[in-house]
Amino acid sequence: MGDKQAATEKELLIAIKDLLKKSGHLNKLQAEVRTKVTEALQERRIVTSSNDQKNGPPLPTDEVLLVNELVREYLEWNGYLYTSSVMSSEAALPTEKKTRGQLCTEVGVRDDEKSSALPLLSNIVAAYTERIKRKISKINKKDG
Repeated sequence: MGDKQAATEKELLIAIKDLLKKSGHLNKLQAEVRTKVTEALQERRIVTSSNDQKNGPPLPTDEVLLVNELVREYLEWNGYLYTSSVMSSEAALPTEKKTRGQLCTEVGVRDDEKSSALPLLSNIVAAYTERIKRKISKINKKDG
């Protein structure tokens, strides 16, 4: 009788897990747990490093902060909100996000109707790729 009850409990747990998966709540719960664990580990690291050093961990450069903001915008644009939440916590990004306009200014890119249809990071990669293709094309024309 104990085996039957254990099987029934196991089936119930599997059904609950499947239900949470289908509704999207399982991913959200997992992301929230990861975020909290990351925050706890960071707090521990900061306390440990401040005990070891007077200054604590080094502050990220402006370039690193900009790249992190671009990645956050990309993740959220694509609906990876839980991934963005964990990354924001792990990278200790400010809760106040930079606007797309601010990011464009920092990167030196103009945003227009066409480019606004994609995340800024995708536009940057596309522009870089296009520039490389043009250079290759010019080289090929010179050789040909």
